[in-house]
Amino acid sequence: MSRVMIAVIDMQQGFVNEYTEGIDRKILDFLESIKGADACIVGTRYVNNEHTACYVFEGWKDCMEGTADARVLDTLRPSLQRVFDKDKYSCWNEEMKRFVQEQGIQKVYFLGVNTGCCVLHSAFDCYNDLVDCSVITDLCGSTSGPAEHEAALVILRSCITKERVISAKQATKEIRGRTVRQTNEV
Repeated sequence: MSRVMIAVIDMQQGFVNEYTEGIDRKILDFLESIKGADACIVGTRYVNNEHTACYVFEGWKDCMEGTADARVLDTLRPSLQRVFDKDKYSCWNEEMKRFVQEQGIQKVYFLGVNTGCCVLHSAFDCYNDLVDCSVITDLCGSTSGPAEHEAALVILRSCITKERVISAKQATKEIRGRTVRQTNEV
């Protein structure tokens, strides 16, 4: 089975600002465009605590467990089959690796925020474990603004290959193509 996983990274209250507002609606449009495809849609949630690098080194105290900042956006929550909590930039931990293996996932698509932190680290770790992955550029954003988002995309294109840093339109075509090929093979 050729399944894909859409990993919606950290689309939560604490990461919505003037630069990331509206990404959730774009994600919902994208999910609608791949409806019917063999895709598993999951989310991640950054849960800060006194032992995270962000707290220890930056004194950042947002997105703590139980706060509104840590909640996944209400607009997206119903679309997510599962939410993985994490306290590091990368979501690519043992729990997610097990999930990917158990679900027979062949490719992972990353989108969400922040492009230069959690999206980048998750894609790097997935890629380093030899799991096919892509980052969907127009479904990502940075709370620090467009320059930070674009800088992260330059790094991603250089490190995981430019062919894996794609638009939502390209991702839709690719995902729907996998479904058509799979159906024709049966």
